Amino acid sequence: MTDRRSFLRKSGALAAMTLASASGLKAGDFSGTQAERILPARLKKGDLIGLVTPGSSVTEEQLNAFVTQLEEMGFRATYNDSVLSEYGYFAGKDQERADELMEMFSRKDVDAIWCVRGGYGSIRILDLLDYSLIQCNPKVFIGYSDISALITSIYQETGLVTFHGPVGTSDFNRFTLKSLKKVVMEPEAQYKYPYKREKGSRENPEFDRYTLSGGTAEGKLIGGNISVLDSIIGTRFEPDFENKIVYLEEIGEKTYRVDKMLYHLLSGTNLKKAAGIVLGVFGECNINEEPTLSLKVALDDLLIPLGIPVSYGLSFGHIKRMITIPTGIRAAMNADKNSFSLLEPAVV
Repeated sequence: MTDRRSFLRKSGALAAMTLASASGLKAGDFSGTQAERILPARLKKGDLIGLVTPGSSVTEEQLNAFVTQLEEMGFRATYNDSVLSEYGYFAGKDQERADELMEMFSRKDVDAIWCVRGGYGSIRILDLLDYSLIQCNPKVFIGYSDISALITSIYQETGLVTFHGPVGTSDFNRFTLKSLKKVVMEPEAQYKYPYKREKGSRENPEFDRYTLSGGTAEGKLIGGNISVLDSIIGTRFEPDFENKIVYLEEIGEKTYRVDKMLYHLLSGTNLKKAAGIVLGVFGECNINEEPTLSLKVALDDLLIPLGIPVSYGLSFGHIKRMITIPTGIRAAMNADKNSFSLLEPAVV
């Protein structure tokens, strides 16, 4: 609550946002530093969830299945016809997807916004969003994969804590639901993330959990999908990793491509100045042509020299058993024990 009250007391900032909105400017046009952090209101049964598709399209069957899932969780759902739009590999043209998202932030009756799918496309609407409006209408925003672009950009432009968690097409199993509820519905002063290996993955080294570099670290969380974060290097939305605990995951990229994108992040941003790095599951990434170099060796080569704590195989990424991670919240990691905890609630 302190963060939000402090933010609301800053009348000068509000005046600047009002001026920017009236003139058609985005928050990023006048922001040069990290916006003051805002915690969204926690979710509770009966809340109205706005469904959006900022990236790739979904089928009516997928949408209906998610609506049913939300109702089983005690929520209500609302969406526009545009949620089922199609434009090539996008869920509608860029402006249509941006307008859909902005309408859900502006609607006073909508309590939270949940992405039905990732895919590709979020990066193309970043410049079309009204960050000052988002800043004045904070609410829970959930998604992952391609949605990493929105999770990091919304947080950095507005200060709103955002959530790397399941999308509508995810598997809402008991493990995933428990973590989700602990983070966005039933927050505790501190929360240690559970771990459960993915079913049927015992013979797959991509699902192993191990320490790359030992040690402990604390810091605010930021991160997401490597290829998405790599794609916004050099833009105003480039993530600030300094003194943060950075969470990273990937899916379906050959080892050399993971190597290339991670190297680009290390050389093109301040990722080397992170407090620590927690890696999720890099599914279908331990794939090589001859001569081979395993994913583990490639990660070791790039990350061990940083001299910071790094652990691999935590329960997030493109997997069924998925924790929900709040960007902008203080966390602690112990790479020797492969443990990961939140040090404060992510919602009020």
